[in-house]
Amino acid sequence: MGMFDSLYIEIDGKDTQVQTKRFDCCLSSYRVGDCIDGASPGVRAYFDELDIDQAGRLVYGRADDAARSLTLFVVVVQGVFAEYCLDEGRLEPQAIEERIRQLRERWADSTRVIDFLVGVVMNKQQTIASLKGRIAHAASAIASARRRRAGEDLKERFGLPREVDERLTRGDDPLDVVEWALGEAGSRWGFCSGRGATADPLEDYRL
Repeated sequence: MGMFDSLYIEIDGKDTQVQTKRFDCCLSSYRVGDCIDGASPGVRAYFDELDIDQAGRLVYGRADDAARSLTLFVVVVQGVFAEYCLDEGRLEPQAIEERIRQLRERWADSTRVIDFLVGVVMNKQQTIASLKGRIAHAASAIASARRRRAGEDLKERFGLPREVDERLTRGDDPLDVVEWALGEAGSRWGFCSGRGATADPLEDYRL
């Protein structure tokens, strides 16, 4: 099949990768809200016909073991994967054209586009803040491991026990502690910095 990109969609509650040659074909994977390399500007709607076997896996090339078919519609707005929808069965060309027209008309609303793109930026900012917090926590764990290796008493630095230091003091492997720090730190550090917290869309209207 050669090079392609993948779009993540959900079919029957399962994450599914749908392959496409529409864009840059550099083996990238995209979810709703991601910028797609090679996407055209404006509002674009595309479709694909999917065949699925009894186990819920995609079957390429109209295989005989396909148990059901779906028609997938994907909307890309200003290069951003905006939404997708699935219709049961293989639609007739006229029905596909009508569905694409409806989707393009829906996303022709500038207010909808702005709200969506602002939401995308906010989500990316929250993700970045969370990742920065995790990295900072992991860096702190590494620094504590080095201090412990140098023979320092970890409890004396700030006078307050930290879970990272407690794990190292009881003999946990430093790599395990760093792994734990990367998995645990994001929400707490984002909260402490005042960034990365979940935005409240009704904040302006609360008494």
